[in-house]
Amino acid sequence: MHASSPTEVRALTPEQTAALSGYQARWTAIRRSTEPVDRNAAEEGVRLAYHAAGLRPPTRLVWCDSPVGLSRLARRISAADGASVKSAMIDRLRRQIASLVGRRVHTRVRTIVESGIRSNDALMTSVADAVMTGAGHETASLAARVRRAQPLSFSSWTLRALLGREAFRYSAVGPHDLAWLGACDYFREVLDLRAETASLRGLWQVAGNLGWLQPHEFTCWLVERPNLLRGDVGQRLHSARGPALRYPDGWSVWAWRGVEVPAWIIEQPEKITLASIDAETNVQVRRCMIEIMTPQRYVALGGAARVAEDETGILWRKMWLASDVWAAVEVINATPEPDGTHRHFFLQVPANMRTAREAVAWTYGLKAKAYARLVVRT
Repeated sequence: MHASSPTEVRALTPEQTAALSGYQARWTAIRRSTEPVDRNAAEEGVRLAYHAAGLRPPTRLVWCDSPVGLSRLARRISAADGASVKSAMIDRLRRQIASLVGRRVHTRVRTIVESGIRSNDALMTSVADAVMTGAGHETASLAARVRRAQPLSFSSWTLRALLGREAFRYSAVGPHDLAWLGACDYFREVLDLRAETASLRGLWQVAGNLGWLQPHEFTCWLVERPNLLRGDVGQRLHSARGPALRYPDGWSVWAWRGVEVPAWIIEQPEKITLASIDAETNVQVRRCMIEIMTPQRYVALGGAARVAEDETGILWRKMWLASDVWAAVEVINATPEPDGTHRHFFLQVPANMRTAREAVAWTYGLKAKAYARLVVRT
């Protein structure tokens, strides 16, 4: 067993620990920025990143105004663009840096830094899912046209772009893919590991000046940042007054608490009716429609049936199929409003609830009998 290096960092000082929150905030802001990018800085960063990966700089840099716009361009990939270099430029370089940093920083310290500068940004994961869905729709549409066409009408490169490792899902790089750079920034600036992280200069510059990119041997596609990004307290894509995500070319996503919904549901909520709710086949979207209409109005309009009632409230249920059921319990706030009235609340609950008491107990994480023993209820 080798003795540890005398320069190995085995613990963080109080000052170094305190600095973690600042780097977490900085890199979260970078990932979520909606400011226009600095294209010159981004292009320089791309060239530096290619060089750090042992690659020649791309001969073509192509800008796009949204990642879905990028997927439309990249689906026409040809041999002139070369193969994807994402693995060499991102994944291999990340492993190399991890190895170099690992020689200087104890595993325990690396874990503290990486968890303190969290890279699992739920909002940006939600954005990435929405982008992949949008790009997937584009690819599915083109793939259908390929299947209808003569086989010889499309080159092997086009088919690889649609179906193989060249596909947008595998070749594109989004902010969530570069989140690990935050911890490396900390290692460089706070722990003074400048030599170990020197090859990341280009990727840092890319992360600070790009939305997405798709790097290939000879062509690198670059994407502007979104000009609108909204989320809820649960760090999910969400907006009750318009798109939750929008890019400069107009490509947008409307979302309610992390669920992508048709634009009209957000833009024209007054058009949500019992009939339109029943006609919606997507279970998650249908529940969003009820939330936007409000469960109180949904019940008042006759959307759900009264199942049970006791001193705790009223249990309501709507069944479309045996495996597709909506349920909510109506409760009355024990604390009166300033005018002496008591507010009614509707809490969505699992469909297998049989009594209002059981449903209310579930909202507290309790069984019905345990809830019944509570002396004070809110």
